[in-house]
Amino acid sequence: MTTAPVHESLAVIVLSYNKRERTLRCLESVRRLARRPGVVVVVDNGSADGSADAVAAAFPEVRLVRSPVNTGAAGGRNLGVRAAVAAADARWLLFLDDDSVVHEQLAEQLAAALCDDPQAGLATPKAYRLDSPDVIASAGGMRVRLGRGKVVDLGAGQRDAGQFEGGGTVDACVGFAVLARREAFEQVGGFDEAFNPYGWEEVDLSLRMRQAGWTIRYVPTAVCWHAGGTPGRGARVAAYERGKAANFLRLMRRHATAREWLGFAAVLPLRLAHLVGMRARDRSVRVAWAHALGIVDGLRRGGR
Repeated sequence: MTTAPVHESLAVIVLSYNKRERTLRCLESVRRLARRPGVVVVVDNGSADGSADAVAAAFPEVRLVRSPVNTGAAGGRNLGVRAAVAAADARWLLFLDDDSVVHEQLAEQLAAALCDDPQAGLATPKAYRLDSPDVIASAGGMRVRLGRGKVVDLGAGQRDAGQFEGGGTVDACVGFAVLARREAFEQVGGFDEAFNPYGWEEVDLSLRMRQAGWTIRYVPTAVCWHAGGTPGRGARVAAYERGKAANFLRLMRRHATAREWLGFAAVLPLRLAHLVGMRARDRSVRVAWAHALGIVDGLRRGGR
């Protein structure tokens, strides 16, 4: 069996939290990468399900960082970067969530896109749903429309019929699988931990990258699969929705223009009414209420 060459310039950073079996499946796919990373870092974000011990037993080659508490997505990824840089002089940083599975050519394709475009700071792949491999989770990162109060995964829910084969620049990357040029990542200060623990840190990173003059590339030849969604959060779904709604206001304060704020204020009552109606039908009004409280939280915070 031929062993793929090691690329010291590539570091893989996997964020893990209470998804032991999914984390192991993610790492098994990383192990099969054609572009073998110089270092693989797993940040266990205070898991209580034995994830860290399982990783240590099954993947002794991995650099395991055990955080005693959940530092959030932004905090955990930044912690992973520090560990990766200490272990190897990486040029490329591949961020993966524990519920992602990667194709063996993913890192190769993403790195090639960044090499071909010296102005690109991030590269985002085509992603499919893990439970429905022919259904798209994201095909072109995310479209950001702050004035409409919307950030949406492009192509999400569509069956792949070749409609997203064209690459190019996009608004924002997905967080569950993205390759960053270390130079660009460090220039903008990494992930902003003010967005801990819930949501929009990858969009904020993308927008700050673009403001600094970098672009974000969609690479349809790079493929991964993502479980995603909110299953398993249980009673914490309401807390998740509240925190994510509050952080959307933080995102607005950081990046929205005066015109976008006016648009957001105009559509907000309609969006809340629509959300309440949807949740009433599926008997989860508590989640809609949490979303509304999150917006109130965000408005009260003020400042940046």
